[in-house]
Amino acid sequence: MTSGHSPLTIQLAATSQRHTIILEGEIDLAGAPELEAVIAGVCAGEPRTIVLDLRKVTFLDSAGVHCLIAANQACCQRGHELQIIPGPANVQRLFELTGTTDFLPFTDGATASADGHSPAAARYRG
Repeated sequence: MTSGHSPLTIQLAATSQRHTIILEGEIDLAGAPELEAVIAGVCAGEPRTIVLDLRKVTFLDSAGVHCLIAANQACCQRGHELQIIPGPANVQRLFELTGTTDFLPFTDGATASADGHSPAAARYRG
């Protein structure tokens, strides 16, 4: 019997000024701590921009929302620009229900990924 759970996969693509964190699967209570650790590691460096790509996220719960709020706060404190590429409608719906679309820095995917880097640098959890 299959549970249908899609564990979170995290890919990191980096240039000198931009780090893109590409997420796939579920950002839930199980995956949020791993994502928080990756974001903390990226924030410890000196990228000008950090992009969180949610386009392949299949599920998001309150732990995931909290993780993205914390990421926004960490970026603000460290002077990094955070850009969040929206996820599918079911993922974005939770942001709308919680009112976080009003202050999280959602951007359009074309603008956020326009630097032409290859998203092949590192993969976390398979």
